[in-house]
Amino acid sequence: MRFRFSIKLLIILFHNFSHPLKSGTIRKYGNVPDAELVERYRSMPDPEVLGELYQRYMLLVYGVCLKYLKSREDSQDAVMQIYEALVREIPRFEIRQFESWLYGVTRNHCLMKLRKDSSDRLKQEKISSEMFMEYDAINHLMDEKENEEMQKRLKACLEQLREEQRRCVELFYYRQHCYREIAAELVLEENKVKSFIQNGKRNLKICIESKKVI
Repeated sequence: MRFRFSIKLLIILFHNFSHPLKSGTIRKYGNVPDAELVERYRSMPDPEVLGELYQRYMLLVYGVCLKYLKSREDSQDAVMQIYEALVREIPRFEIRQFESWLYGVTRNHCLMKLRKDSSDRLKQEKISSEMFMEYDAINHLMDEKENEEMQKRLKACLEQLREEQRRCVELFYYRQHCYREIAAELVLEENKVKSFIQNGKRNLKICIESKKVI
């Protein structure tokens, strides 16, 4: 199983004709020690030198990525991303033991991806939570599209809101923007956006139920 996946990775790398790991070029330095290849690359960046170095430890990189990311597809993507990162990183560091250094680079890459994915997930959950809490109290007013009379009253009441309240309510309910997006678009603080939405929602409800001008 491991051999099959390593072949898949080699195919991905070797058959990208713009890629320096192209078959037929990477064995030129096959007998040169890691330390010497690192110094050669640091003094004069050569894709063939880097290709030889990375080919030696590509399965190690893939194994570490799979351990942390738990996904074959994500791990394969990471193998390519880490290779591209080495182009920039090797000249910046004094590397005494390439294999250990590469292990650290790989581990850090995976941890950063996990942290980013976690942050994106939490951000999406926060946005969903905001939408649910605010939308739940007034969604019946916004969703009654089949009730022509209700829609006319809603439109009339929206127009009677204060400008800030109206714009915040429309962006939040109709365009489904989160607090942060509304704040950025209207150049407001987030707590102001929340306040305008809450007050606008309350005023809409009063207006629609009483049919009175706000």
